Amino acid sequence: MSDKKETKQKEEKELSIEEAFARLEEIIKKLDDTGTGLQEAMSLYAEGVKLLEVCQKTLGGVEQQLKILSPEE
Repeated sequence: MSDKKETKQKEEKELSIEEAFARLEEIIKKLDDTGTGLQEAMSLYAEGVKLLEVCQKTLGGVEQQLKILSPEE
């Protein structure tokens, strides 16, 4: 299965934050590779932005839970 199809399927289901971070690491490595073409780099960048949004949303939810569970000082 190609990377694009695999990524599309993962986007269709909710990614765990660990999966999102792992994919972001893969994207960063590919973007750092000087052999990566412009079109592929743009596609990877767009995917990375979406993954970042997933991570921010997840972390925001965790932060809210911590606020609820932690007594205010």
